[in-house]
Amino acid sequence: MSQENELETLQQDIDKARVELEQTKVSIEEKKKEMISLNPRRDHDEKEMSLVAKQVSMSNERVAMKENLEKQKLIDNQKITGKFLNRRAPGQPAKLCYIKYEDDPVKWYTFEDGKVYTIPRGFVEQINEHYHTPHFIQAEGAMDPNRMGSSIHDVDTSNKKYAFVAMGF
Repeated sequence: MSQENELETLQQDIDKARVELEQTKVSIEEKKKEMISLNPRRDHDEKEMSLVAKQVSMSNERVAMKENLEKQKLIDNQKITGKFLNRRAPGQPAKLCYIKYEDDPVKWYTFEDGKVYTIPRGFVEQINEHYHTPHFIQAEGAMDPNRMGSSIHDVDTSNKKYAFVAMGF
């Protein structure tokens, strides 16, 4: 009999809690309506809407740039097999470092002239495009002291220090 009494009191407590919960829900809805009536939402003018649109488009551009960077990283990390040529000092080894992106570690490579290596595509591009001794070519009449401005007409970058010739293509 005592178990029945306990179950009955528990059932009554649960019923009271349900009634209180329903009253609280009604009270919250009334407070929401009251808050909205006191503070109606304001309309945004064209200037604010254009600023929001500009921020959204800038965010989308950043995402697109990040995706493009990731695609380029995949391309630059592809391995290329080829022959290293030391044009600066034929027959001598060369020690070159490679770092393309800010989150990449610095990698040092030692190359011997005429040997075959497998390295990332980005490093191949760096070797073939950035290691040269520039020769500055003056424009005719550029040495005139009465004329101001640069006397450099062109820069010859054909004097490459190193080359990496891909094999198997």
